[in-house]
Amino acid sequence: MALKKAMGILVFSTQAVIGYDYHIQTRDAGLSWGDLSATDYGTIVQKRFARARTRDTALLAAQQGGEAPSVWGEAASYGKRLLAGGEQVAEAQGEHEAPPPVCIRRGNVADC
Repeated sequence: MALKKAMGILVFSTQAVIGYDYHIQTRDAGLSWGDLSATDYGTIVQKRFARARTRDTALLAAQQGGEAPSVWGEAASYGKRLLAGGEQVAEAQGEHEAPPPVCIRRGNVADC
């Protein structure tokens, strides 16, 4: 019974999120509710995910010196950006010393 309720909540939540996103995309296109076809909406969603993947891949490739991104490299770069604070820390420090590098340990190897 609990599994049935959980699946119902999951299905309802998914439909609500997709419906809201469809509403936003319809409004951004200057159309009224229902005028955006399912095919056009699917194309918009695919382009949005493709742009995000391209941006993330280019960012990781630039950080890794042009190498193809790996799962570990992506995780390491995310941790470095998150823990180092990125541009905000650099701006706040001004002429002060740079923060120490963040090391991620994988087995017996530390990636700093």
